[in-house]
Amino acid sequence: MTFHHLPQPPSDEELYWYFGPQRRWVLISTSLAFVFTAATMFAFALRTPALWAFLAVLGLNLVALVLSCVNSLRQRRLTRQSHEVLIQAWRPAALPDVDLYLPTCGEPLDVLGNAYRAVAAVDWPGALTVWILDDADRPEVAALAASYGYAYVVRPDRGHLKKAGNLNHALTLSSAEFIAILDADFAPRPDFLRHLVPYLADPAVGIVQSPQCFDTDETMGWIQRAAGSAQEWFFRWIQPSRDASDAAICCGSNAVYRRSAIDLAGGFARLDHSEDLYTGLALHEQGFRTLYVPVLVAKGTSPDRITSFVNQQYRWAMGNLHLLGTPVLRRMRAPWRMRLCFYEGIVGYLTTAVNTFAAPLPPLVMMFWFPDHIRPWHVLPLLAPLWLWHVLLPRISRTRWRVEVIRANVLTSVAAATAFVHTLRGRTAAWVPTGARSAGAPGGMARRVVAVSLAWLVLSNGAAATGLALAVARNGWEPNWGLLLYLLVQCQINVPLIRDLVAELHPEAGPVRARVRAALRSRGGVLPRRWPETVAASAVLLLTGLLASGWVDPMLPWLS
Repeated sequence: MTFHHLPQPPSDEELYWYFGPQRRWVLISTSLAFVFTAATMFAFALRTPALWAFLAVLGLNLVALVLSCVNSLRQRRLTRQSHEVLIQAWRPAALPDVDLYLPTCGEPLDVLGNAYRAVAAVDWPGALTVWILDDADRPEVAALAASYGYAYVVRPDRGHLKKAGNLNHALTLSSAEFIAILDADFAPRPDFLRHLVPYLADPAVGIVQSPQCFDTDETMGWIQRAAGSAQEWFFRWIQPSRDASDAAICCGSNAVYRRSAIDLAGGFARLDHSEDLYTGLALHEQGFRTLYVPVLVAKGTSPDRITSFVNQQYRWAMGNLHLLGTPVLRRMRAPWRMRLCFYEGIVGYLTTAVNTFAAPLPPLVMMFWFPDHIRPWHVLPLLAPLWLWHVLLPRISRTRWRVEVIRANVLTSVAAATAFVHTLRGRTAAWVPTGARSAGAPGGMARRVVAVSLAWLVLSNGAAATGLALAVARNGWEPNWGLLLYLLVQCQINVPLIRDLVAELHPEAGPVRARVRAALRSRGGVLPRRWPETVAASAVLLLTGLLASGWVDPMLPWLS
């Protein structure tokens, strides 16, 4: 049976987590770390014309880096003080009515029950109507909605245009001035509308978007923790900077929409996927903007299966890459800085799709074709990214950021590559809601991504082990020990992933997998990183750098 972590509404402390110091220096640090790696890649690609193809990979990453620096380093527009002043000063002549849409399509009943209980506690002094939009037409959901007094709706054309069709049908039944939307697994704070609706007093604001946040505790499997932790990067660092350029992305859930703006745009964007992103763009064409308010007013459920996670990542990648084939950015006459933000999203997914296949190749080329040129100092450019991923981000993150986030990024990369191929071919895989019972069904795009990921990891890691053995047999350990450390780090990332990918493709191994996951959950390794761990990990990386550089060789005669 699939384990479901049922979220509780964010606490008073969590509410303002993302209103803390913006720490834009974190993004600068990641950019500087890439510069060292890029310099090494450049020197590697110039070894022979046969390697010039790596210059294209490097160029794509440089474009992504430049766009990230331009778009992601702007100062946040809102502060906690300005937010508190606004919500305390908001005194409308007449309280606006709100329709709260809760679309559902097959999510487990315990997940829905948890969300509906939280919604029942929502405090709004004006008229509030809760709409359960059930695209699975389940009697048990109808009974659950009736127990809370919610309006229950099943549209006549179920499945048409997926979530967008469901929302647009609800528009024909409701009439409130504002529309709030929560995904089926989100538990809102009782005051979540009081934190968002006041921003709609500005008639230029069409959508008020708040962060999507997720628990990442030790009771979860690693994929669920990783999926939740990865979202902090976007909502804590990227989205506030985009908002400063009026380019905040509408993410669907945890948002409040102006009904009149939606009507002017002709309803929610009529797409099988990413209707939230394209609805925000459509409202911009009508003169409205999407405002991002970094208060954590609702908490959701991350995917707890690898296939669920892949479906989610594919859907998000398709939303951005679909912009390649549409004229929406040109048609909306957006300022150049706003356009760059959306181009960054496209290039970012392209880079993600390429890097997981390109990154293992340079070490393989060196081991098989240039073994006599391998030196310990080749590992130096990799130490800065390792410090970022294993020391800095775990230390400063609100969630439990660990190596498992990098592990999940492998799946994100293959899902993005699949989305890119589908974009070129003009096709889209079937939409599967996160958490729906069908998310782990046999067959489909998600299992193909799992199979490709498994094949690539086995092939690349097997080739690396073979290459290292040949290089050591030829020249010994002295020039190759740095490469060994690099491959050990890769094994730390990839071997557990290979194990779980095999289990995902072969459900008959379920009892064994359950015991392994139970053991993993019982470990204390997902606790927040403490200073002694931080100092120790930094010292190990520093010592590795000193030894690899050769600077200390004269002081250590046995190394000379």
